[in-house]
Amino acid sequence: MVQLIVSAVILVIVVGVKLLAPDTLALCRDKLLALMGEDTDFVEAFSSVGRAVSGEGGLSDALQDAYTAVFGKEDDVEETDAAALATNTTGKEDILYTADNLPEDVFLTQRILGFAYADPVAGEITSGFGYRAHPIEGKERFHYGMDIDAEKGTVIRAFADGKVTAVGESSELGKYVTVQHTGGYSTLYAHCKCITASSGQTVQLGDPIAEVGDTGQATGPHLHFELHQDTAYLNPIYYVSH
Repeated sequence: MVQLIVSAVILVIVVGVKLLAPDTLALCRDKLLALMGEDTDFVEAFSSVGRAVSGEGGLSDALQDAYTAVFGKEDDVEETDAAALATNTTGKEDILYTADNLPEDVFLTQRILGFAYADPVAGEITSGFGYRAHPIEGKERFHYGMDIDAEKGTVIRAFADGKVTAVGESSELGKYVTVQHTGGYSTLYAHCKCITASSGQTVQLGDPIAEVGDTGQATGPHLHFELHQDTAYLNPIYYVSH
């Protein structure tokens, strides 16, 4: 609503300038585009304002047309949100993900976590979030976290303040630990050599919780790191140095 009001004010100013000083409008066009959006259709915006003033076609319809000319169609916005580029840190081409090829409960957009956080371990990101050829099976599968290369035995530290909710081991993840944070967020640390934290333990940002290993389905020592919000998987790339 605020954006619509601001846009309406700008439109009125633009119309006035166009009528009284058209040369000035040409000089200010770039700044106006920055304020109103690069896709602004000035011709349609002016026409919509004219229809609103004259009463042609109804005031609400004319104003809606003006809004669309400035901000684009709502469907376009939804499509933009649904199709996002997953960051790839392996040097391969980026993949365009859409609602059709994105697994359920996976979100590629950045969230504001609302708490302090830091890298769980320092190292090169060798495999990012998204589809990839599984390093052991060879089949294309979705990678629900990121892999950070580090020497075996390197200390893994808590991503943020929280509480250890699980310490376990599986054939795929190897030895792993999960930590619950505020706001429904949680993190998972897998392929560990050993877990040094205990289930139910309260940890602070940076506290040691495990050591890098190659347990489970791993081709070498590294940390498999995942970030969740409730049942959703988030792309950790926004929150880890790279």
